[in-house]
Amino acid sequence: MNHEIVSNSANALRKCAWAVLLVVIVLTLSGFAWQSDADDVRDESRAAINHFWAAYHGNNYAAIPEVQAKLQRALESDSENPTLYALLGAAHFWHIGEALRDPNQEDPVLAQDMPEAVANFSKALDLDYYGKHYIGYINDDHLPGYLGITTVHLGQMTNDPDLVAKGDQILDFAVYEFPEFNSFNRWAAHNADFKDSPAYKKALDSLWQGIDSCISGTIDRRNPDLKRYLQLVTSVGRKKACWWGGEIAPYSFEGYMLNLGNGLVKAGQIRAAKVVYHDAHYAANYHTWPYRKVLEAIEASDLNARAALYADQDSQNDPPMGVPNRGCSYCHARVPEK
Repeated sequence: MNHEIVSNSANALRKCAWAVLLVVIVLTLSGFAWQSDADDVRDESRAAINHFWAAYHGNNYAAIPEVQAKLQRALESDSENPTLYALLGAAHFWHIGEALRDPNQEDPVLAQDMPEAVANFSKALDLDYYGKHYIGYINDDHLPGYLGITTVHLGQMTNDPDLVAKGDQILDFAVYEFPEFNSFNRWAAHNADFKDSPAYKKALDSLWQGIDSCISGTIDRRNPDLKRYLQLVTSVGRKKACWWGGEIAPYSFEGYMLNLGNGLVKAGQIRAAKVVYHDAHYAANYHTWPYRKVLEAIEASDLNARAALYADQDSQNDPPMGVPNRGCSYCHARVPEK
């Protein structure tokens, strides 16, 4: 009896070994094997991704060309990775969005940044929706907002109203998918439009809609004090985009309030703007915000005189909606500029 048990056990082990070997062969043929080449590809992609975030959060605008080069090299062997395309698009968007930081204002690369941003965000979105992903990958619907805003900006730069309309359509869909985040992108696409234009009014209303989504209610447009809603602050789920301290954009709340406050001044709603500027101070990390002095200077200024600049016929003297000559860093940078 013992000999029979041992014999059966040996046969079972042999069958199990063959089964394991067969599974390994199948996985290898399917492209899922644990191969050193695949590990090298993932390591190169991770290194390029980490390099982007180090520069982005480190407020290191000068590192953009190197960041782009590393992302491009990683894509040569990891061409189906949506994150690489998305960050390459973001690097181009950052580069053109803060172009006055570039020491060479005649750099021909700047002229290609917006088309490259659109192309890379489009590829990332396509892969994000329809491509293959690693286990645990989560689609969080940021990408339609980025594609929408860059498409609108490209249409504005090339005087192509059809492209602007296409971008607006993408943005409307993006807001439908993720209003807490993409409402800001719809605003940023048209915040430089004339204050009485339908596009500007829709953009400003989009910021209000974003807050409404964050509080699951309707904020008082005349007295938008957010103090009563601070109990809703969260660092998890989609509504984490509403607040401060996020891993991707640690000062997004402050940046949002700066934009809304300035947008209300442009619309002539001075009293509400003052409340919104004060809302920014509620952020737990406000005292470490590298650009807080910009908001405080505007807050202490003659807001009626500022509003008058938007009301005249000279668009060249319009104050910016965010930090002057900065498009990404005032929400994403963790440190001051070097």
